[in-house]
Amino acid sequence: MTADSLVGQTIGVYEVVDKIGQGGMAEVYRGFHPALRRYVAIKFLGRSLRADPDLSRRFQLEAQAIASLRHPNIIQVFDFGPYEGGYYLVMEYVEGADLRAEVARRRADGRPFTPDEILDILGQVADGLDYAHRRGIVHRDVKPGNILLTADERQAILTDFGLAMLLDRISQISRGHTFGTPEYIAPEQAMDSRAASPQSDIYSLGGLLYEMVTGRLPFEAESAISLALKHIGEDPTPPRRYAPQLPEAVEAVILRALAKEPDDRFATAREMVDALRQAWSSGVSQPIISWAQGVGGEATGEPSIPGRDGPPTPPPDRPAFQDNPSDPEMSTEASAGDARRRLVWVGLPIILLIGLSIFLAAKPDLGSWAASFFPGLALTSTLTSTPTSVSSRTPTPIPTPSSSPSPWTTVASGGALAQAQTPTATETSTPAPTETLTPTPTATYTPTPTPTHTPTPTPTETPTPTPTDTPRPTPTPTPTLAPGETVARPADGMLMHFVPGGPFLMGADEENDPEANSREKPQHEVTLSPFWMDETEVSNAQYRHCVRAGVCSEPAKTGAYSDTTLSEHPVVFVTWAQANDYCAWLAVETGWDVRLPTEAQWEKAASWDPASGAKRLYPWGGEAPDGTRLNYLGTRLGRTSPVGQYPGGASAYGILDMAGNVWEWVADWYGRDYYSAADDLPSDPLGPAQGTQKVMRGGSYGYGSRYVRTTHREVANPEQAKGGGLGFRCVVNGERLP
Repeated sequence: MTADSLVGQTIGVYEVVDKIGQGGMAEVYRGFHPALRRYVAIKFLGRSLRADPDLSRRFQLEAQAIASLRHPNIIQVFDFGPYEGGYYLVMEYVEGADLRAEVARRRADGRPFTPDEILDILGQVADGLDYAHRRGIVHRDVKPGNILLTADERQAILTDFGLAMLLDRISQISRGHTFGTPEYIAPEQAMDSRAASPQSDIYSLGGLLYEMVTGRLPFEAESAISLALKHIGEDPTPPRRYAPQLPEAVEAVILRALAKEPDDRFATAREMVDALRQAWSSGVSQPIISWAQGVGGEATGEPSIPGRDGPPTPPPDRPAFQDNPSDPEMSTEASAGDARRRLVWVGLPIILLIGLSIFLAAKPDLGSWAASFFPGLALTSTLTSTPTSVSSRTPTPIPTPSSSPSPWTTVASGGALAQAQTPTATETSTPAPTETLTPTPTATYTPTPTPTHTPTPTPTETPTPTPTDTPRPTPTPTPTLAPGETVARPADGMLMHFVPGGPFLMGADEENDPEANSREKPQHEVTLSPFWMDETEVSNAQYRHCVRAGVCSEPAKTGAYSDTTLSEHPVVFVTWAQANDYCAWLAVETGWDVRLPTEAQWEKAASWDPASGAKRLYPWGGEAPDGTRLNYLGTRLGRTSPVGQYPGGASAYGILDMAGNVWEWVADWYGRDYYSAADDLPSDPLGPAQGTQKVMRGGSYGYGSRYVRTTHREVANPEQAKGGGLGFRCVVNGERLP
């Protein structure tokens, strides 16, 4: 089906009237709701793609998050769903034109914006951004084409909220590369699309301010990659060079918004606009400088949308509306550099890889040969810069607030992971060799392998060609993640460890564990799907991010939570619902299936040794607890310790603090006879369907050795248990993270 053939079709209850725009992976149509007599904008994303269950889940989460936004300066989303392998969003249809068209008109007329006009438009955009940021949602593509001005020019409305990341994912599936609008993209987002944060939106808003003041873009270049590199490694030309009448204080605001480091920018968009208002004297309404010689503007290649400078011709007896959407084709993502983002470290690999890609693309035989040795090399004319990294099974403390200052900073990618090849997809007694794939760029953290887990690569048998045969490259097997592989999670920087799927023994061994009580028996076999487990309990610093996002509520007692010297201690005094809310917030932000762990997941991660196929009494093995492995009653600290403080207590998967420090909520209700019916349990058991008490696992700093065994179970009222020794961690279900 061609794009134009959609006109006249019915999607759900909406009649497709005409096409009003196209760009990249998106097409935009004007639709009509007959019952409500209302026009809508229908955006189709990634049509004609192969159905992808992971992407469908992500789209649903993104759409739900966007649809939950209710603000006068954010476009309203009415409906969404799958269509022809892709997806569609039904949005409010606004009469007016986008800010890009207004900038172009003013540039053509030599009529710049006045300070009052700039403050009015940016103030409304800032209000919309801050509202979304408080709810844990980042726009990721703030630019003039995504800001609508109503016909009376009294209202500025943000569109395409949160869709940039989804478009990234669709583009990766369909084309093998990622996108991001280069003219306004923040440095950290150019290096890693998952690193987008509220401060990334503020950077883009600063770029828009720069353009509205000077008539030029902060950076200009011939290609998207060159633009991205300039954002990463160069300082913008001071705006007063183009606008000499601009007050120095205004220039300072613009340059602060465009700072390379997110921490050096404004904390909120409203703070930026307030600083701008203060920098300009009150009542100023004169133009800043003539734009007669100014150049710049948004990226070329944007779709020409009919009616952008005037209303489209309506069908008979229906009202005229100005077109709404602009569809960003976002530029290829730049390669991650070092922590200081020096241009040479970013530019040189890109240049070399571009040359190599072009050369190999022109030499099919050499390209096939190279692909057999470098399976991650994309032999396309469009570059995707994805430096490799090596995953680790070494327990590593999570980043501190100084290195990961916001909940949105990506420490390592959640995309393709550094992965090891193993003979099968399930656990085996022999660890897999740590071959690597090309992951999404990692901003600051690269895990390293531990010598004690170094696997021995399995020899690959190479067939000897006969004289009549033409040698062919050996097909690259599909890599399988090894137990304990790691990746850092966007939003809170938590390091997660991979736990492969397969069976394990749950519950206590009655013959060899005399301390086992009736709650832990009988031992039974349980089969689980693969998942990722948080390396430590969630810390106070991490939990604060969710509170600031407006999703989580503060703990019942805030003494430790508010004490900055205890930021890396586990958050405590949280109910089961608060713990569940935190994991749900992560699910919306990352697009992953993030939840509280089930009892079975928790116990497998704590007790099962995939190398020996045996169960451990304690996470580290059978040796008795001591002060080098955990914080418990025998350590006599009498309080919590920082998360990840005891690497000697790591489980077989490298997961820490599964014994001692604080009890941990799990997802399951408690049932007295649940273990007795274990033979009838399905794979991935979820616990009893209902109950009055939730299960806690792992012991705490105030409990002895009996309680820190991997099979011990305690219960508590989920609404009333708010103790100083009770916290939680999350899991992510699935093997390949979208």
